[in-house]
Amino acid sequence: MNNNLHHWYPVKLLKDGAELRCQWKYFKGIPFIDPFFSETITQANSIELNVTKYRSVSDLNILTEWCDNLKSAEPTAFIFHISRCGSTLLSQALALSDDHIVLSEVPFIDDLLKLLTIDEWLTNTDYQQILKATIAVYGQKTNQNQQLLFIKTDSWHLYYLPLFRLLYPAILFLFLYREPDDVLISQQKKRGMHAVPGLISNVILGIPTNTNEQLTLDNHMIGVLISYLSSFVTVVKTDNYSFLANYSEGIENIINNLAKLTGYKLDEDYCAKVNERCRYNAKYPDQHFINETTYRDLTNTSKLQPLYMELENLRSLQISKTDSVADYDKS
Repeated sequence: MNNNLHHWYPVKLLKDGAELRCQWKYFKGIPFIDPFFSETITQANSIELNVTKYRSVSDLNILTEWCDNLKSAEPTAFIFHISRCGSTLLSQALALSDDHIVLSEVPFIDDLLKLLTIDEWLTNTDYQQILKATIAVYGQKTNQNQQLLFIKTDSWHLYYLPLFRLLYPAILFLFLYREPDDVLISQQKKRGMHAVPGLISNVILGIPTNTNEQLTLDNHMIGVLISYLSSFVTVVKTDNYSFLANYSEGIENIINNLAKLTGYKLDEDYCAKVNERCRYNAKYPDQHFINETTYRDLTNTSKLQPLYMELENLRSLQISKTDSVADYDKS
């Protein structure tokens, strides 16, 4: 069965009474180049093997057995982010190389993570192996050039960061952020799931639940950003395999730093493609990028600026170490 998994991926968790199962779809070599992985799944839905009244379903636990003989790339870096900070453009730029596999917010990984609390994840070795197997299946090589695997998480996956570090103790974690007011302005235009109270658990977002207070959407998002930025500060101070990046640096510079930190080479053709891609909208690749900086007044953001400035100071210290990669063991 293992040898027949090439181009097959688990896309949906199913509950069958007390049992958990996963639904599989055949991707027929569709490249992972869409802004979000859900769009790639939509493409796969039209493939003949997937257009049937029968579903390809397996027991969830079988993932650990079926991935054994797959030729998969080991994770090169995990990209954690605060959302609306250039993470989609970064993943799009990374996907321009045939040497890269880029997983951009895979829905199945999110569904799997939400099955357990972080404390349960840290003690449940069976589920830990299922998660690693899932990443191995998604990291399967579809051509012989693919050597590097970049995984862009959902923003709220910061909650599960101790789990990822437990499973991948020496893999680079990139923490991408942006000036908080710009993030809030973007959320005012179109709210993400984590920006609407109740869609993502407050426990996962790392914010208190106050049933006596009616929060505005902006105030909820400010609380989320405080949680995210605080997590960045805490982790970067204690984890030598974590590196900060600010959207203001430019995607090209961030990719250059990633290459230095992980030891891979950038060629001129790829760099030219990145430069061209950055001229277009991250989520709508056929539209030229237009920088819109104003929407409506922001209030109650005073708690965000000290955290942002602390991150900037930490990033400045890291920049001085990038060339020598003093704290990053590439072995």
